[in-house]
Amino acid sequence: MSEVKLFRRQDLDLTPRDGEVTVPVVNRGFSEGLGAGIGTFEDCAIEWTVSYDEVLFIMEGQFSLRVGDKRYRAGPGDTLWIPRGTALVYEAKGRVTFFYAVSPVQNSPSTAKTTSYPTAPAEKVG
Repeated sequence: MSEVKLFRRQDLDLTPRDGEVTVPVVNRGFSEGLGAGIGTFEDCAIEWTVSYDEVLFIMEGQFSLRVGDKRYRAGPGDTLWIPRGTALVYEAKGRVTFFYAVSPVQNSPSTAKTTSYPTAPAEKVG
């Protein structure tokens, strides 16, 4: 059985390269069902078709998701659910930081691989 893992934001490199970066802290290396991470988009428009169910929680910035002729605008505290098979465009003007979760883990290019990230230790109780 795996143990709880604590990932500290300050230990993760969220510097976008070519307008985006995702840090899949929960990945196939220790989860068979769920993938999750933190990402940053900056001044970009990324066309994609999701092959997994995805949840995006916007932490900072203003984000747009374009699906066909519809646009969904989301800001800090907003959550988007995107069903598997959706063709879309992730859009950011300025910097957007978000949390994402995907299922199944193996269908996402970021979470399908085994990647290790620094974790913080638990505190002893008592």
